[in-house]
Amino acid sequence: MVVMEQAEVMTEAPVERRTRRWIPWVIGGGVFALTLLIGGVLVADWAWRNAEMQALLERVEASEAVMGELQDAATEAFEEHSEGGDRAKLDSELKQLAAAAEIEIAAAGLEVAALPIAVWHVDIERARDAYLLHNQSWVEYMDRSSTSSAEFMAPQPLVNETFIAAEPFFVKAIPAPDVRDFAARVAAIFAMPEEISADQV
Repeated sequence: MVVMEQAEVMTEAPVERRTRRWIPWVIGGGVFALTLLIGGVLVADWAWRNAEMQALLERVEASEAVMGELQDAATEAFEEHSEGGDRAKLDSELKQLAAAAEIEIAAAGLEVAALPIAVWHVDIERARDAYLLHNQSWVEYMDRSSTSSAEFMAPQPLVNETFIAAEPFFVKAIPAPDVRDFAARVAAIFAMPEEISADQV
């Protein structure tokens, strides 16, 4: 009986050792597959963030373009009527410009608000929401200006404050690595002309 038990042990042990040799390979393969999966998810999420940031910047740039066009048109109106011009005509023209701009800026804001953003992309969502505050401040500014052209000459602190406050959110929302050079576009959007002080529009 003793000999038979030893023989059985000797024949079963090598089988057990051969089986265990596969365990590291299985674990290694599982870890490798998991690494590939996680890497793929991260790359896909980064690409998603890039697409969202691209769309956000395009819509913000469109909104800013409307505001810029309004400012250019108002400047031309002031220049045309500055020296001995028809004050009533200037007043009427500015009000009309403001009424039209209010509609266009509000529409641009709706486009920004309608941008779908993944719930876990909090930085991009905060950037969008911060810009919407600025857009809304412009809508309110234009609403006041459409009934009183004197608003064009008055300080607009809320417009400026919401603009300045939005920039850090956009900087933080830029996906890393920034292969599309979003940083340059953000800087261009929030660049303040040298002749404009903190108390001016």
